[in-house]
Amino acid sequence: MKKSRTLKQIVYFLLLSVIISSCGIFQPDPPVYKYSVGHFPATPVNLEAFNTEFDDYNSTLPYLGRTFPFCFSSNRNSQGANFDIVYKLMSVMFSMETGELTISEETHGNYDVYIENANILNALSKINTSFDEFGPCLISHGRIDGGTNWNGRYESYFFLYSNNSSGNQNIYFTQNLNSESYADPVPVTFLNSDFDDAYPTFNQDTSGIYFTSDRNGQFDIYNTATDKQKGILNILADEDHTATVEMDSILSSEFDDKCPSITNNLLVFTSDRAGGFGGFDLYYSYFENGEWSEPINFGSKINTAYDEYRPIVKYADPGNFDNDMMIFSSNRPGGKGGFDLYCVGIARKDGGRLALRILQQ
Repeated sequence: MKKSRTLKQIVYFLLLSVIISSCGIFQPDPPVYKYSVGHFPATPVNLEAFNTEFDDYNSTLPYLGRTFPFCFSSNRNSQGANFDIVYKLMSVMFSMETGELTISEETHGNYDVYIENANILNALSKINTSFDEFGPCLISHGRIDGGTNWNGRYESYFFLYSNNSSGNQNIYFTQNLNSESYADPVPVTFLNSDFDDAYPTFNQDTSGIYFTSDRNGQFDIYNTATDKQKGILNILADEDHTATVEMDSILSSEFDDKCPSITNNLLVFTSDRAGGFGGFDLYYSYFENGEWSEPINFGSKINTAYDEYRPIVKYADPGNFDNDMMIFSSNRPGGKGGFDLYCVGIARKDGGRLALRILQQ
C-alpha cells in the first residue's frame, strides 16, 4: 500500500512539473546579450565579397534589411572593357553576442528574398549592352502577387541608370510595376542633353529629381521638379515630357561635382573641389528650410588622397543599429584592384546613439 501511494505521488509530481513547465512558470529567462544594438564601422571596410580585380563602383540599395538587392557598375564581365550593371544579394548581420558585423553575398536560392528579386536579372538582360552603363538607381515599389515564382510573388522596381551608346551618357528608365517582366528601357528625355547626364536620384517625397551633368563645361548637380499628380511612372516613360532643369548653386562648385544620392533629407556626392584630401572626396548636405546646406567634407577617416566615388547612404532601423551605412567606391591602395566597394558607418544628424550600448561588462 505504501509503495503504491509513493508511485502515485511520483506520477502526480511529474504531471505537475509538465503542466507548470508548459505554462512557462519555470521557463528560463530569455538570453541576455552583451550588445543591444549594432554599429557600422567608423573607418571604411572593403566589401571583399563583392569586389574583383576590375573596377566595381556606382552602387544602389533600394532598402536596408537583413538581406536585400545590391546593384553596382563593373567592367568584370568584359574583362576590363565596358561597364555593365551587376546584381547581387547583400546580407548584413550583426551578432548581439560578439559585436561582429558581417556583410556578405547571399546565395541561398530557396530564400523568398532571392526568389522574389530574381526578376532583376531580367532587367539587366535588357539594360546591359556593349556600351557603358553607370549609376544604377533602384527604387522599390513593393511586393506584387501574381508572379510565376513558386511563392507567387515578385518585387517591383523603378530602375534608372545611364548609358553612353549615343556618344555621351544619357539617363534611361525601365520598370516592372505592371508585369514580372521589365519594360524596354526608354531615355528620360527631359533630363538628357548633348552632354553627359547621369546618376539620377529622387528627393525624399519624390517631388524632384537630382542628377549630374557637364552641360556647362564641368560636372554640376542639377534638379527638376516632378508633377506628382501626373505620376512618376508616366513622367519617366513619357518621351514628350518637358521640364525646367536647374543647376543647384549651393551643391555645385567651379570644380566637378558628381554622383548625388539622397536618403531622407541627406544628400551625399563626390567632388574634386578645393579643400579636399586629394582626387575626388565625399561630401554631404542636409535639406533644411527649403534648401540644401553648404556641403561638408566627410573628413580624413573616410576620404584619402585617392578617388572616392558614388556614395549611397541607407538609413538603418534605430532599434537595430545606432548609425547608418554608407557604401562608396575608391581606388585607394589595399583593395583587390581598380575601384573597390567599401562600407562605413556615419552618424545621424541628431547624433543618435553614437556608440555601442554594452549591457554587460
